Amino acid sequence: MTVFLDEATIAKLLTMEDALAAVEEVFAELGSGRVTNVPRMRVPLNDGILRITAAVLNYRGYYGIKVSSTSVFGRNAGRLFCLYREAGGELCALMQVFGLGALRTGAASGIATRHMARKDARVLGVLGSGRQARTQIEAIASVRPIEEIRVFSRDRERCENFCRDIEASHNVNVKAAATAEAAVRDCDIVVTATTSTAPVLLGDWLRPGTHVNAIGANYEHRRELDLKAVERAAIVATDDLEQVRYESADLAQAVTHGVLDWSNVASLGDIVVGRLPGRRSEQDITLFKSLGVAMEDVALAIRAYDRAMKEGLGQALPNLAG
Repeated sequence: MTVFLDEATIAKLLTMEDALAAVEEVFAELGSGRVTNVPRMRVPLNDGILRITAAVLNYRGYYGIKVSSTSVFGRNAGRLFCLYREAGGELCALMQVFGLGALRTGAASGIATRHMARKDARVLGVLGSGRQARTQIEAIASVRPIEEIRVFSRDRERCENFCRDIEASHNVNVKAAATAEAAVRDCDIVVTATTSTAPVLLGDWLRPGTHVNAIGANYEHRRELDLKAVERAAIVATDDLEQVRYESADLAQAVTHGVLDWSNVASLGDIVVGRLPGRRSEQDITLFKSLGVAMEDVALAIRAYDRAMKEGLGQALPNLAG
């Protein structure tokens, strides 16, 4: 039986705790050869872009494909995730993915923070106040004892409303910063969650020991980090070593200008299993460049589907087998 899981149902089925466990598990399995992640493909349309991602999780016996498109007007025309059982190719579920995507991206930063940030990190700076910023905070606060959060975004009213919501839901001191610099200076952890085409985080603002999760710029024309922010990072990690080469202008520009070599970019999976260090000293600046990859989607989708079957949730669909 194939089921359809909408946004509201997925929100009932998955928590951030679930997402962190699923994402850590899939990164740990990545190096075992039992996970295949297909880097995102972008195909031009007459009035937008078609995006296709896929991954196979052999260790769980499932694979998944996500198809989404964006119009030239910036409107999300559609996003749908399909989960298949590897044995027999059964289509198990169709899922809406806005909430799922934010959850898995937040969880990836949470896992990177768990393995790369200082254990005593307590102050978090966030650039951006959208949907992705919310799950970034939730994930990071789940793995580190965050006591203070500073947020900056260009829309002051939206930023202040966001801060009030986060303060109420996380019982932590949250401040709307006047500038991007004020939000991140002297922070232990920094998140960039923007759609900026020019750097919003400067390396001069980072103090020794800071961990950075850069999640926003995954198009070739977008950038969040200046060259110095990358250059100062003692450890640079990402979620897909192939995809990062054409999706991260932040790192590609650093390579072009000779401040980074691709061979020095680590897979987060190697850090999770201890093959590579997440940091070498308390003074290291560390950087996780998040792309949002398909294996993370599949890992969460499997958990949502399994739980939906146990709880009898989701809308049953007609037999779609050929």
